[in-house]
Amino acid sequence: MEYIIYLCRFLFRIRWWLIIGVSTITLLAIILTRNLGRMYRVEATLYTGVVSGYSIEGGTAKTDWATTQNAMDNLINIIRAESTLKRVSNRLFARVMINGDMDHDNEYVQASSFRQIYNHVRNSRNGKEILALIDKSSEDKTVENLVAYERPEKDNYIYGLFYFTHRHYSYGALKNIRVLQKGNSDLLEISYSSNDPGITFNTIDILLEEFVKEYRLIRYGETDKVIEYFRSELDRIGRELRIAEDSLTRYNVEKRVINYYDETKEIASINKEFELREQDALFAYNSAKVMIEELEKRMDSNAKRAVNNIQMINKLREASTLTGKISELETLSSPSVNSEESLEAYRGQLEQARKELTDISDKYVEYKYTKEGISAMTVIEQWLDLVLQYEKAKSDLEIVQKSRQELTERYAFFAPVGSTIKRQERSINFTEQNYLSVLKSYNDALMRKKNLEMTSATLKVLNPPAFPISPEPTDRRKIVLAAFLGSFLFILGFFLLLELLDRTLRDTIRTQRLTGSKVLGAFPGNSLLKYRSYNKACSAIATHFLSSSTLRYFTSRKPGLPYILNFISTVPGEGKTHLSESLEAYWKSIGLNVHKITYGKDFDIYSREYILAKSVTDFYTPAGEDILIVEYPSLKDGSISSDLLQEANMNLNIARANRGWKETDRIVFQELKEQAGNVPLFIYLNCADREVVQDFTGMLPPYTYIRQQFYRLSQLSLTEMIRISNAKRKDKKKKKVNEGVA
Repeated sequence: MEYIIYLCRFLFRIRWWLIIGVSTITLLAIILTRNLGRMYRVEATLYTGVVSGYSIEGGTAKTDWATTQNAMDNLINIIRAESTLKRVSNRLFARVMINGDMDHDNEYVQASSFRQIYNHVRNSRNGKEILALIDKSSEDKTVENLVAYERPEKDNYIYGLFYFTHRHYSYGALKNIRVLQKGNSDLLEISYSSNDPGITFNTIDILLEEFVKEYRLIRYGETDKVIEYFRSELDRIGRELRIAEDSLTRYNVEKRVINYYDETKEIASINKEFELREQDALFAYNSAKVMIEELEKRMDSNAKRAVNNIQMINKLREASTLTGKISELETLSSPSVNSEESLEAYRGQLEQARKELTDISDKYVEYKYTKEGISAMTVIEQWLDLVLQYEKAKSDLEIVQKSRQELTERYAFFAPVGSTIKRQERSINFTEQNYLSVLKSYNDALMRKKNLEMTSATLKVLNPPAFPISPEPTDRRKIVLAAFLGSFLFILGFFLLLELLDRTLRDTIRTQRLTGSKVLGAFPGNSLLKYRSYNKACSAIATHFLSSSTLRYFTSRKPGLPYILNFISTVPGEGKTHLSESLEAYWKSIGLNVHKITYGKDFDIYSREYILAKSVTDFYTPAGEDILIVEYPSLKDGSISSDLLQEANMNLNIARANRGWKETDRIVFQELKEQAGNVPLFIYLNCADREVVQDFTGMLPPYTYIRQQFYRLSQLSLTEMIRISNAKRKDKKKKKVNEGVA
């Protein structure tokens, strides 16, 4: 409760600061905002089609919200991009300079705004050059002239118009354009406010045009570059592929290769067949040779003579030749009709030659039987058969070996051809795969471009900007209210901070918080001028309260000693003498036997008796008084023994309410409390405000009605005020009734 009262008193104490300070600042805000500019607001809604728009990849695909949000963020950032706003600034400046009028407002710019920018341009360093850039017949031509004239230099007017602080054409002003997505929809809401309705309208109108151009330039620019790259790569790889294929074709023609893999399979098959034939021919050749040698060993001289006959030898040669031809024709893997006819003819000739050999051998054989009893004709016939077989096997072996040699040459031919063909085929295959990959990427890029064309086609101004007719309500009321609340909170916060940091004793609550000791009461100082005549009355009331507060502690005294009241202070000048003398005079006025002794007058604080005193009787002899008031020196000037403090009935530490409680005071007072032991030690405030004294004494004079109400309000006696008012009203009514009866 006491803290609520303390807070109320704190507010009451700074009331004039709050009233005057807040009123002054609020009035100043009202004066400064009386000519606050009116703002015009223009809005437009843009449909993007990003969230629910159809795409070539598939209109029914599941929506990727992360990608969609990224696309919407990109659109918003493109609108607010510096490059976009710079083009808006140039075109807006060109439009205003072309269509502005010095004397009349129009849908492009107000006359006052046009006069301001026109005079600003004309009076600039290169005003004539800049005005010469304005082509009244073409806005696009004017924009081109401005862009060509602009240089990134501080003195360049067009460059500075955007990068300085102009309220209509600068980057800082155009950054106030707000772009918001409506929920999770495809709609973007674009809004802008300025003090000129024409400039506001044209800013949004130009922004929508420039945004669509910028968006298409960015998106199409990227895609067109990618498409151009893939197209050039397709042409390059296609040329390489054609060159590689033509090279392979020329190589096949040069090497007479129709189908390398089938031909090599056929050669391998023929080689295997000839290996088997060579084995068979070699076996037949060796067998026939061995058998001929064995048979010739068993021939007699007559048979040998017949065998060695020249005519027979010639026939054998003829038969051997025919056998070779027959073997050669039989060796062909795919004989033709002519070769079959030749083979049959050779076989007939061979049969005829064999008969002739038999006839020749019959003529030369004298004996029909050999020594062993074997028929000579049979031996010769067997010899002739073996010779023919031998010749045939020999011929077959030569033909097979010749064919093997040809196959070996074919292998030697096809080996490098195969590796070269495979190398070229690998190169062609790699180039072909690369071509197909680039072709797929090219098709994807074309698909994306078509998709972007569809997306750009969906960028539509749903609600175009409308020319504002009436301005927006100003923020003057908010500014004044903010000034009022801000000044109130600032002053309140400042004094509250000062209240928390200030170590002046001032009142009861702060004194108890700083000293950690109970405050027994407060004595008033000199009042204000209008209450100065009541100083004596207030002092008398405060003295009476001081008497009552101290007498209740005079319950017992030591034998031979009066009641002792010690007046102490931590520093000199606290008013101990004034309070003690006032209390002494009051007690004497009511018939009490009181005596007061003072340091430096009745006892010497530097004497041995005082320094080593165990009792007040060591430096003063009681004379039968009821109460002895002892005024000790300040603890800064001298010390007080614990025995003297504990001998008293009460110790009062006098402290001025209008001084700060320093760290030295805290240390000294803490030691004083320890010295006093169980004897009451209180703080008594001196020179306190009337409000502080009234907490102990009650209301001080004068007792006017207004002061009584303020006093009850300061004590939060709210219902008491109502009750007293009702009682007074009833008394007035009763008095009127009595007067009427009388």
